[in-house]
Amino acid sequence: MELEKFERQLRLLEMLVGNTYLTVQQLCERTGLTRRSIYRYLDFFKTAGFDLVKNDGVYSIELSSPFVSRISDKVRFTGTELEVLRRLLNQADKGNSAVQNLKMKLGSVYGMQLLSDVKMDKLLASNIDALYDAINRRRKVVLHDYYSPHGNTVADRLVEPFKFVHNGSDVRCFDIKAQQCKTFKLARIQHNVEVLDEKWEFANRHITYYTDVFGFSGEKQYRVKLRMGRLSMRVLMEEYGVEEHQFVIMDDSHWLFSTLVCSYQGVGRFVMGLIQDIDIVDSPNFKEFLRKDLNILTEKLMD
Repeated sequence: MELEKFERQLRLLEMLVGNTYLTVQQLCERTGLTRRSIYRYLDFFKTAGFDLVKNDGVYSIELSSPFVSRISDKVRFTGTELEVLRRLLNQADKGNSAVQNLKMKLGSVYGMQLLSDVKMDKLLASNIDALYDAINRRRKVVLHDYYSPHGNTVADRLVEPFKFVHNGSDVRCFDIKAQQCKTFKLARIQHNVEVLDEKWEFANRHITYYTDVFGFSGEKQYRVKLRMGRLSMRVLMEEYGVEEHQFVIMDDSHWLFSTLVCSYQGVGRFVMGLIQDIDIVDSPNFKEFLRKDLNILTEKLMD
């Protein structure tokens, strides 16, 4: 009995990591736990140091949580090893969906994806390793000689890095001098990243930065629900790396897909391309976004 209970607890923890679609009720149904137990474990996970996030009624544990990071660190690749993997995967058939899914799964484990077609030199590989280490150990770093195109300046930046974004090409940091979160491009760091012994001071001001399944990123997320046919479901799985368990079966030929997006642009492009196979469900703001775009398109076609 105790082992069965422990198994459900582990299953709950597994589902919460990176979760973007399961509500508390769905967590109850899939684990066999009561709502009271779910909320009790959520409180425990938060007390234990997991980065627990609630968004639109959906709870999730951030991949950057110390415990999750330590587990993934046991099997992580170095920057140099990622470069070898990148070369091998890029030599494979680019039209092979399995190759693309492998890249996405690696990204879900490490919080970053393989840089698909960009050569990773020794400096970049070294800086990825340093930043990964700093994020795991919650340390400050100095981005030496960071180039800013806005002011056309090169300067050292003292930051607290906390998440890789944009397929691993950028890193999200709290800029201590500016006292705000910023996104820094790895390619603009012109010398080695220096990891300091100083621990994070401003963890409570690290604003979570999300990337949705359509490749758009941002600090806010919006719920979108789609009733999909077989064609659109397969496209979403093969081209965007969505897994089968993320769909809810509605009938023999339709599935419900509920997800959080950072922008309506990416999902809008997807829906418009397969509009005959998709219905929008309980997403009034998304409908309004598409309605405005369609009005603009209609006006252009009338010219």
